[in-house]
Amino acid sequence: MSWVRVTSCIGLLCVALLGLNACTTPVSALDTLTQAEPDGTRQRALLRLNLASAYFEQGQTDVAQQEVRAALQIDPQLPQAYGLLGLIHQRDNAPDLAQQSFEQALQWATQAPVQGAELAAIQHNYGWFLCQQNRFVQAQAQFDSALSQTGYRQTEKTNRAMAFCQARALVNTPARAQQ
Repeated sequence: MSWVRVTSCIGLLCVALLGLNACTTPVSALDTLTQAEPDGTRQRALLRLNLASAYFEQGQTDVAQQEVRAALQIDPQLPQAYGLLGLIHQRDNAPDLAQQSFEQALQWATQAPVQGAELAAIQHNYGWFLCQQNRFVQAQAQFDSALSQTGYRQTEKTNRAMAFCQARALVNTPARAQQ
């Protein structure tokens, strides 16, 4: 009878161990399904950036800048955040800071897996900034780069900005320098 008891205990122990193993397998599978996605950080930063963009469009540049900085704390390599920061500094008449922000945006945009349309938007905005700074040759180069990006759908906007910039260059450039 003790042999039956030992066998029963071993059987129950095996069933219990198998049951525990069965419980841990779905839990670990569940853990891998519910863990943060690798781009979860980027998604959180983009949410803050969307909020910053909305504030910027409403003319609330101080709050927009705070939200951009919050996005950059989450993801310090977010090119679009630096691009928006450049626009904020441009609007706030801080050209040196705008210049730095646009250059940082371009640096990260060429290193990160950024879509052509996103890179083109940064290049367009940087070109517009350069045009307003009367740096027409550099502006033209940025507009040309924006137009060459695949997937860029704002080509009409960039062509209009380029035409405006070219007209502005004719007005602001002495006749001798144009020849």
